Amino acid sequence: MAGPYQKGYGLKVDGLAEAVRGLARLDKAYRKEAVGIFRKHAADVQHRSQGAIGRVGRYPANRGMIGRSATGTGAAVKLRASKYPWAYGAEYGEVVMDVYGMPYRQSRAKRRTMGVWRPPTSQDMSKNDGGYMIQPVLRARIPKISDEAGTEILELIDRAMRTAGVPRGR
Repeated sequence: MAGPYQKGYGLKVDGLAEAVRGLARLDKAYRKEAVGIFRKHAADVQHRSQGAIGRVGRYPANRGMIGRSATGTGAAVKLRASKYPWAYGAEYGEVVMDVYGMPYRQSRAKRRTMGVWRPPTSQDMSKNDGGYMIQPVLRARIPKISDEAGTEILELIDRAMRTAGVPRGR
């Protein structure tokens, strides 16, 4: 299994999907356990991001604004912008606000309704300094998550190979 690299706005590990697919051929329980590992780490990032929500401008804090998912190919933490239209303003800030339906620059207001606009500055999450909730947590947690999840997946693969009778090095 190769190391992680950036793809789009996420982190991709070469060969991970194939390894999990191979585990599923041995026994479906191994795939479920791998998805459980991904789900655990996505839930950790989601929980830490929800702690950073606070009050989003004039809108109430809503922990349901940040969602997560996990499949056999990996995990995701995302904004539920279709249900919470102010989610992108909460994560990245806002340049323009609505005043009775009219666009109005926040720089002219006495009090901002959202934070200052902080877009993603790089696709590399370790260099990116945008965002207020999810992206700061990802910057802090990616090294630890890649180490922990990689170790857990390798232990799962090793256990599956031993169960299947494949001779291992230890």
